[in-house]
Amino acid sequence: MTGPTVAIAGVGRFGALHARVWAEAGARLVGLADPDPDRLAEVARAHDVAETWSDLAPLLDRVRPDVVVIASDEASHVGLAVTALEAGSHVFVEKPLSLSSVDAWRVADTAAAHQRQVVVGHISRFTAPMARMRAGVERGAVGTPCALRLRRDFSRAWFLSFGDRVHPVWESCIHDIDLAISFARTPVRRVTAMCSGAAGDAAPSVVSALLEFDNGVIATVESAWLVPATAPGTLDDGPLTLDGAIVGEVEVLGLEGILKARLVSDALVEWTPAGVQVPDLSLWPEEDGVVGGALRREVGYALAVFTGRRKPDVMPVEEACWGVAAAEAVVESLRTGGPVEPARR
Repeated sequence: MTGPTVAIAGVGRFGALHARVWAEAGARLVGLADPDPDRLAEVARAHDVAETWSDLAPLLDRVRPDVVVIASDEASHVGLAVTALEAGSHVFVEKPLSLSSVDAWRVADTAAAHQRQVVVGHISRFTAPMARMRAGVERGAVGTPCALRLRRDFSRAWFLSFGDRVHPVWESCIHDIDLAISFARTPVRRVTAMCSGAAGDAAPSVVSALLEFDNGVIATVESAWLVPATAPGTLDDGPLTLDGAIVGEVEVLGLEGILKARLVSDALVEWTPAGVQVPDLSLWPEEDGVVGGALRREVGYALAVFTGRRKPDVMPVEEACWGVAAAEAVVESLRTGGPVEPARR
């Protein structure tokens, strides 16, 4: 039995990692699209892919893949997703699904109209601690959930290199907005957000948001791109390296208990002549030459959804749309300085 055919739109560093993981999961890579000819050639050689194009549309005419994986820049996600769905492909699209709620629902509606599935790459849902926490909430381990606390801080150097290519809410806060939705399982009713301009950047490197859900759960989402270079590295090694650190925590507070996890475990600490590292073993660790962790579980889930072997229960596309609407409201609240109600269907 051969795996489904896959084309990848966007073969930068993360797109190249996707190519590897989808191939390792049993998919057949049949085409790549990217405006950078050098990147195209490099990734095509690595995976023996013959069809390479600068645009997705002509590639789809040539290979008609079962699945299109979109790992391009954020502003291009919607157009590529709609093109792929209208061509008859299922779509895996990296987060965020879009930069507006109108466009997010457009993708969802297009998928429904063409009887295709869309899986959005909110990788944090697929880390083992977050999956266990979500299962605990669903079985009532902490009673009725009342509040959520989510904090995610990134290296300052990352913000200066890529963190401000879109508003930081879409780059960092969207992760935790999505996690909050995965626990609350309802849309966000109201958002109030604040930011700090102390760093003097064109975009805010520190954001704090309060989210109120339809079921009464409240969540605080905080993000700061201020982790200093002296912090132990967390992604300095592995199949995709970033010289810096992620530091953060997630808490679920219920009437009968609390669930709490660190985003990056400090179970392993390495003191070497090169410095101190706390290597992440949850997102995409490499073991015996194969990429595992949350990324592999996410890809395996998407393949199961696309081949009809399971329902889209872990990452329903409507929850991704709720997340886009909430993030959009956070950005608007930062602009106006007041509470904002996210857009509704």
